[in-house]
Amino acid sequence: MKRKVPPFATATECSEGHELILQSIAANGVRKIFFCGGTDNFYFMESVARFRAAGLPVPDLVTVPHESNAVYMNMGYFQWTGKPQVTMLHVDSGTINAGAAWPEAWQANAGIVVIAGRTPWTTANELPGSRSLHVHWQQEVYDQAAIVRQYTKWDYEIRTVENASLVIQSAFRIAASEPCGPVYLTLPREVAAARLQAGAPLYQPADFQPALAPQGDAEALREAARLLVEAANPVILVKSMGRHPEAVPALVELAETLSIPVASTDVYMNFPMQHWARSEPDLRNRDVVLIVDHNVPWVGEGPQKTAKIISLDADPVRLKQPLWGYPVHIPITCDSSRAIPLLTRMAEEFISSRTKKMIDERRLALQAAKKAADARRRVEIEKARAAYPLSPLWIRECVNQISDENTVLLWDIAAIGQGDRTPPGHVFAQYSANLGNSWPRAIGIKMAAPEKTVIASGGDGCAIFSNPEAALWTSRRYAAPVLYIVNNNHRYRAVEENLDEYGGPESCAGKSGFNGSSLSPSPDFAMIAAAMGAYGEKVMEPETLPAALRRCIDAVLGGRPAVLDTVIVKE
Repeated sequence: MKRKVPPFATATECSEGHELILQSIAANGVRKIFFCGGTDNFYFMESVARFRAAGLPVPDLVTVPHESNAVYMNMGYFQWTGKPQVTMLHVDSGTINAGAAWPEAWQANAGIVVIAGRTPWTTANELPGSRSLHVHWQQEVYDQAAIVRQYTKWDYEIRTVENASLVIQSAFRIAASEPCGPVYLTLPREVAAARLQAGAPLYQPADFQPALAPQGDAEALREAARLLVEAANPVILVKSMGRHPEAVPALVELAETLSIPVASTDVYMNFPMQHWARSEPDLRNRDVVLIVDHNVPWVGEGPQKTAKIISLDADPVRLKQPLWGYPVHIPITCDSSRAIPLLTRMAEEFISSRTKKMIDERRLALQAAKKAADARRRVEIEKARAAYPLSPLWIRECVNQISDENTVLLWDIAAIGQGDRTPPGHVFAQYSANLGNSWPRAIGIKMAAPEKTVIASGGDGCAIFSNPEAALWTSRRYAAPVLYIVNNNHRYRAVEENLDEYGGPESCAGKSGFNGSSLSPSPDFAMIAAAMGAYGEKVMEPETLPAALRRCIDAVLGGRPAVLDTVIVKE
């Protein structure tokens, strides 16, 4: 009997469930499946090979030897392209082993699709794919998606081939809709193994387009523009706006038009380092504060009580954070890259001779402050140039000097930072509290943009959390070489700093060697790199750093991953 095909669907010519799912994935333009194989998802190894042999569109199957890296690589690919890719995990254990990658992807609005196998429903060979191994009884949990539900926009189980393609299209639409975010699907083995006798429904992404964030309410933007023009001491606080690179010149224009200082938390390239309006986040005496795509605009004491606060964000009241708690007088739901140009045009209409005088005076003050800050920075760099042990500032400056417009920079906590010549769309720092993400994300970006020079950085704790063997193996296996710089301080610095605040220098833990935060003796990261076929080098003296960094970059340009272990404490 011929199957009735629903509206907006066609009948697939695939013969098995996993082929239908792969065909639906490929229809979304997916280039990479970051694959952690198991007894539940091995079918896709076969369907990818079948599609390639038949000359059909098919993503590359990228073997990743650790689940968190597989999620982070997908995240990096999305951050560069804005296009969701797929990560495949092994049942509940693979889902759990992705660990801290889940909250990082969630907080950073990473539009990724994750498909995890589910242990078979059937136990006695009732259907193809039924339980056949001892472990299948041990892998079943009551609600597998509950493991990650707090860190995903949407989760669903693909229960039948009849709507498998529909579920896939829904997943991609939801992941890519603003605000973007991770989607989690579970796939029972019976659905992957199902035989398609009469052609199951196949849906196309053209009929399931993602939603865009709006330009912003015109009246709210007009009031925001008026407040900014009338303000005597305004400031702009920005964090993740730069994930839309086109927003950066728009923010520069707004800052120049009104002479407003911009304080950027550089998880993306939000604002040029050398621009005269770039400023430190000083909130004292501010009368108007414009928050742009910022989930934590300040910590501790904020603006004065009389200040007016405006928020431009796809989620301006931060619903994903259970208690956000920041006052906002004008929350505007918008795509900031679309709202800021309109805000600037509206602001120009409010400028009078009186306000223009304020704007001009502010510009002169900001230019003078920037000139003084740059002079202080040059003095600090000269001191750092000869400092022993290595100064993080000197490491940052050497990376700044070797980076150009073709360099992509990533880092975990307190590492290399944005360069002076870094263009929009070339910075992707750690977003949330989860260490060990910049290295695998860098590999994902390199896969998306092989022509770019990609440098990532983090502390020695970050390097360990990055699963360095898995990162280096994947980087080498798939010709995606990146440089990872270890800022090696032999410790978890943030942990020690909090202990110091609590107990002071006389704390018992401090006197006994900081057991619990010390990472001494340090791993030999250069040797780990060499063992994985990468280039590795260790640097302790400041005068040797520039040449060592050059050798590492040359290795990457020659197609070889590299690790530079920069030791910033005495050994």
